[in-house]
Amino acid sequence: MAEAQGVILTYRYLRVGIVSMVLALFAALALQISADRAAAGPGDEWWLSAISAYFYTPVQSILVGVLLVVGLCLIAIKGRDGGEDVLLNFAGMLAFLTAVVPTPLLPRVCTGEPYCLEVPERVANNVGALLIAGFAVLLLATWPRRRDLVRGRGWDLWATWAVWAAVAGAHLVWPEAFLDWAHYVAAVLLFLCLIAVAWVNARDVAVTSGPDERIRGLSPARYRRTYQVIAVTMLTVLAVALGVHFGFQAVGRPLPAQSVFVVEALLLLIFAVFWVLQTIEFWEIGLPAKARGQ
Repeated sequence: MAEAQGVILTYRYLRVGIVSMVLALFAALALQISADRAAAGPGDEWWLSAISAYFYTPVQSILVGVLLVVGLCLIAIKGRDGGEDVLLNFAGMLAFLTAVVPTPLLPRVCTGEPYCLEVPERVANNVGALLIAGFAVLLLATWPRRRDLVRGRGWDLWATWAVWAAVAGAHLVWPEAFLDWAHYVAAVLLFLCLIAVAWVNARDVAVTSGPDERIRGLSPARYRRTYQVIAVTMLTVLAVALGVHFGFQAVGRPLPAQSVFVVEALLLLIFAVFWVLQTIEFWEIGLPAKARGQ
């Protein structure tokens, strides 16, 4: 019983850690925006166009650190066997990539040291380090399940190795294109993984495994309906944002100021709401029954 309680506490800490990191990111952004507004002269830009652009400001350490911590927590948390667990792992990997590959360097945004060091060299170092560490971790994860690689049960290993190979190949073969596109592709795929995770939760009708287990907060049916609304809302926001972006690009018009910032902030806030609700729901049980093989 004590061992089970210790496991539940670990998952509580991981879940609360993710929420606290998102809060830290918004706090850092608010402080920087306030400072820039106070220091701005007439006509000066004091609110950057995207959260990602704050990589080139004093927010950099928090922005990168939050994405790395959230990525690690997503990988560490055990999802439902099969789809959700793989989605959480992919989301964690994509969060790492989003953290270490910033948006393309813009001279008008980059204002000085120490935030405007040579980005290509930093990306080469950081991505290389992640690929080496990821290779070692994948070997450790694959060896006990090596026989699954020739069976249907090994699809998740093949998929994970394919993602690793795709990132390594793009980084090594097309380094300039990687710098231009890796952040955007990773961020979009990250949000798609989180949307899919919310949808999986909306479809699970057997969160608990017995009458002795209970969930906090809402009823199971209401949780499922809420998660469905969250997944649909996040997907709608992302789809509309991408449509507007490519639409404006097609006609040669610039996007409205701060539109990307608003979209990123909205998606992060909706995700935070989902994660808070899920943390409350799983407070007593740690993991849903299907994640425990029940």
